[in-house]
Amino acid sequence: MNMDLERAKTGSEAGRRRALTATERLWRQAIAWQIALAAYMQMISWLPLGRWNYQPCCPVAIDRAKRGALGAVDALGLAAFLLIPLVFALGRRKHRWLAWLSISAYGVWLALQLGTWWPPYLFGASERWSRVYARAFADSTQWLPRWDNHLPPDAMHLVLQALLVGAMISGWRYLSNNRPVA
Repeated sequence: MNMDLERAKTGSEAGRRRALTATERLWRQAIAWQIALAAYMQMISWLPLGRWNYQPCCPVAIDRAKRGALGAVDALGLAAFLLIPLVFALGRRKHRWLAWLSISAYGVWLALQLGTWWPPYLFGASERWSRVYARAFADSTQWLPRWDNHLPPDAMHLVLQALLVGAMISGWRYLSNNRPVA
């Protein structure tokens, strides 16, 4: 009888280890997506990458800093993109609501991205958006075709949107797992 109890205990411990490993894997995926998104955002915000992030109206932060035109508010705004994965990590153990808050922030950001870029592409751009697009995005890298007044999201924003989706889905998968990592 004691042998059966020992096997049952060992079996459940092995099951817990497997579950913990799965939870840890979900954590690593979620944080990796968020780090990739934060790194990408810093890269496109700070570094001139040719046509990839070329926006004549909006020079990158390093160029503004060289001219002395990068204010503290600008720098804090760029640092805010690093705050979301930090809040997610802080919510990992005891305050999961913080992690959910960060995933919600990604959701709002993604909704803004989709609402800005996809209606003008799918249904045609307004005059106002056409002017903004011509001023800021017409010379940037494009992957999607343009026709009439259907203006595609530039490649930089498509990658940003893909990273946002990855960060949201992986974060949601981790948080939906009911076994927080200790």
